[in-house]
Amino acid sequence: MFLNRIPTRGNLLLRNALPPETSTLCVMCSGIEESTLHLFLHCEVASLVWLKLMLWIDCFFLIPHNLFVHWECWSQGGSNKKVRKGLGLICLTTVWVLWKAKNDKIFKVHIFEVDNLVEEVKVLSWKWLLSMTHTPPCLFFKWCWNPILCLAR
Repeated sequence: MFLNRIPTRGNLLLRNALPPETSTLCVMCSGIEESTLHLFLHCEVASLVWLKLMLWIDCFFLIPHNLFVHWECWSQGGSNKKVRKGLGLICLTTVWVLWKAKNDKIFKVHIFEVDNLVEEVKVLSWKWLLSMTHTPPCLFFKWCWNPILCLAR
């Protein structure tokens, strides 16, 4: 992702992996050419997901024009090491959920809603956190209520 090597429609067209008549518009919003930066940060759907996640963790910042800066905002946003690591996990989970939603729309013609994507990030990030730690950080309802408190344990 950081090296722009994700097989987005824009990258596939550059590699001559798509027929010339194939649209390169983003499948999530149909607004602009699908690039790594657009898909994960500036697409309408991605922007709404990030905004709702910022509301969830009660930490707000402008979505930058660079994936490296975005990663730094998430992975360096906490007060201690556990919180920073957990926020980085939430960021990576969000990228995975957005990528999966894009592919589901293409290959399964699946219709998604932003709120469902946000809930999927919450569930999956909690499961990934459980798999990384030997002791559960908190119960799922507490995770949904205040993830920072759970991460600070």
